[in-house]
Amino acid sequence: MNEVRNKRIANLINKTLGKRVKQAKYSYSDIMLYWIYSNLCGAERLEDTVFLKSHLDSIPDLANPSPDRISGIFRSLASPITTISTNTGAEHEFSIHRPLNGLMIDVAKRLKTINGNVLDYDNVIIENEKFDSCWTYKKTKGYQPGVAFIGKTPVYIEARNGNSPAVYKMKDTLKRCLQLLQEKEVPIKYFRSDSAAYQHDVIRLVEKHKIQFFIRANSSTRLRECVERIKKWEHVNHKGFEFDLGETNYIPFTVHSYSPKIYRAVVKRVLVDGKYHYYSILTNNKTMSTMEVLQFYNQRGAIERNFDDLKNNFNWKRIPFSFLNENLVFLIVSAIASILYDYIIKKFSKKVDFVKRTFRLKNFIFHFITISSLWKNGKLKLFTDKNYEKIFE
Repeated sequence: MNEVRNKRIANLINKTLGKRVKQAKYSYSDIMLYWIYSNLCGAERLEDTVFLKSHLDSIPDLANPSPDRISGIFRSLASPITTISTNTGAEHEFSIHRPLNGLMIDVAKRLKTINGNVLDYDNVIIENEKFDSCWTYKKTKGYQPGVAFIGKTPVYIEARNGNSPAVYKMKDTLKRCLQLLQEKEVPIKYFRSDSAAYQHDVIRLVEKHKIQFFIRANSSTRLRECVERIKKWEHVNHKGFEFDLGETNYIPFTVHSYSPKIYRAVVKRVLVDGKYHYYSILTNNKTMSTMEVLQFYNQRGAIERNFDDLKNNFNWKRIPFSFLNENLVFLIVSAIASILYDYIIKKFSKKVDFVKRTFRLKNFIFHFITISSLWKNGKLKLFTDKNYEKIFE
């Protein structure tokens, strides 16, 4: 709490969301931070704050809103749902919340958790049986939000229903993301994504922002013909896996209204049961070696760990509300909790040896939060053999 106060996070929240009416007992920062503190103490659902109340009530200057109050405020922050109907009769629902995404970036900047200039984008399925959830391509009901990360830090979240695949309107989502990052003065040099971003409009968009892209290319007859003409292959034995690497110039899209542009396709081929299987990465980078391109692209695998962390430690798989736009508020607030945790664990791990930088939240709670203590006469008495004194230095 002292770290949050010192960094003036409450001011950022209230500046972004504004003041509530005079008769309101709690500010937006009171509501949001109480849920974040509860999350960092192990709360998995809004109603879990009831069980933490007896512990947190004794802490000075900490608001203690009820689960109903937290729920009501979160729902009141929801932005309207945008519905797009297609010629086939399908309806796609989006929820876009620019202010909360801006707040998330502001918090990350103030805590200095944004490390690097590589933007990773992906969509994740959040299975649920909410009132408005739709069937996903995995034949389960749920939502499929699009999320952008810089390293471990989430910097943009846009909700979409489960029936909207990642490729649908991706350019528009990325455009909003890049515009917000530009306004917040967060520089992006590289962009990585899976084959969902293998679209002419997406590539034109990132190049417009002078960003180098690394995108998994969809297989096609023209691409296979180019790959078959590669004469020079480099055999690689990397960590016990054997494969070949090559590259070729490739024009991925033939759009009549634009001049065709040549890009670089880095190709990995693997021999399986006497037959080659090919995987291609399209990029406008001209300086990295083929191996550097492959390794750089493969680093986006960390995004799956990010999603696992958000789902299991920050309750993305336990969304509380019935509607997409209300749950987007919960997703972003929980993502802000993950940013705050990343800052806290990094700082505390440097001060006490029983907290490690690599701790997941539940491990942190077990080693740091769950401890017998007593708040008396303005002082915290801890009943433990662990030495917490360095934290207060």
